[in-house]
Amino acid sequence: MARVLDKRVVNPALDVTREGAPKALPTRCAGDAEIVSRRFETTRFGTIEVDLDLVIHLSEGIIGFESCRDYVVVRHDDKSAFRWLQSLQEPGVAFPVVEPFSFRPDYAPTISDTDARMLGLKADTPTLLFVVVSVPGNDPRAMTANLLAPIVINALTRQGKQVIVQDEGYSTRHNLVTEMNRMSTLSSTTVAVTQITAAGGSPMVNSVKTA
Repeated sequence: MARVLDKRVVNPALDVTREGAPKALPTRCAGDAEIVSRRFETTRFGTIEVDLDLVIHLSEGIIGFESCRDYVVVRHDDKSAFRWLQSLQEPGVAFPVVEPFSFRPDYAPTISDTDARMLGLKADTPTLLFVVVSVPGNDPRAMTANLLAPIVINALTRQGKQVIVQDEGYSTRHNLVTEMNRMSTLSSTTVAVTQITAAGGSPMVNSVKTA
């Protein structure tokens, strides 16, 4: 039986970058009890210090970047829904991601039994869910999200996979502004699209907020 992922199993309290997140199971890097964090050099954020319990392991990488398998989520702006999935193996590889429920509350993708078993997901397993965002020509109003291939993470083990969902109607290029306007029509909120600059003056990061 296929597994449907919705808000009932996605627990925001287990956000990998939120303060007070519970400790995960020991990672492959935690063999030495004295090592609890490690510094990594990144192109976008400079030197970052990573709690090794927060490392996300994608056993098959991300489509097109299969050799990059260890990541950490970097939250640049606490007021923005957008974050970065930063590779710990390639300093220059970082993907803008967002939790799909922030712009499409009814998103409930179905994943295969094979993927659910690979990730160790059961009915009550807390799950993290991100989708990769693309910004054509640095135009924030044209940015899209890949709802067809979300990144699903077991929040307890930090094991994740980019899966292909089994639902019709999802694509690799859902326009975020269109989705946010759809949500605002339902909830009478106002949508604002802005841009912010990442640390160190790196390229622009897009931000969508509601008021």
